[in-house]
Amino acid sequence: MILGLPIIKVGEKYYLSPHFGRAPYFALVEINGHEYKVLEVIKNPHVEHEHGRGAGVIDLVTSRGVNALIVQNMGYNAFTALRERGVKVYFIPEAVEGLITLEEAVRMFVEGNLEEAVGPRESHSHHRGW
Repeated sequence: MILGLPIIKVGEKYYLSPHFGRAPYFALVEINGHEYKVLEVIKNPHVEHEHGRGAGVIDLVTSRGVNALIVQNMGYNAFTALRERGVKVYFIPEAVEGLITLEEAVRMFVEGNLEEAVGPRESHSHHRGW
């Protein structure tokens, strides 16, 4: 299975991006039971595009064979489009504060601590959640 995570880079470390469509990078992580390995980190070419950004990001991750995404927030349009393509969405629990490393997010997933989302979760900022 291939997990996709929207990420930001701080120094040499990768952290989960609070914004799905505006994440500068996406990590692709292969999951085998409790084992995982980062396959690649890809640059988000759609980060500057206001119009149609979400659709471009969804094409980007689905073209790489992503089966599931771990995110902090995701708006209705992106959530619906991903579900239509059979991609599952997992949210980091809202109780988890601060920056979460890529490794922590993946560990939460492999240990079964993330529940599959049944609906979108908008961020509290003014943009539309892409």
